[in-house]
Amino acid sequence: MFKSTLKRKETVEMLLKEHYEPGRQDRCKRWVYLHYVYPLTKISERTFYRYLGEYEKRLMAEPPPQAVQLSLF
Repeated sequence: MFKSTLKRKETVEMLLKEHYEPGRQDRCKRWVYLHYVYPLTKISERTFYRYLGEYEKRLMAEPPPQAVQLSLF
């Protein structure tokens, strides 16, 4: 994969982390795309959602942090 594509994916992920608010209808992923991602990267909405799909798969593949079992003895 090209370095420019990887950098663009990182930019999209960063912008989404900064501006997306899951509980708010007015700060949905499409709003982030229209107001931040598209003006900066000029990628299509389809490409934006493809990058998000890859990002979410990567998040799901990471193992959750192990909970430490405390002992009384």
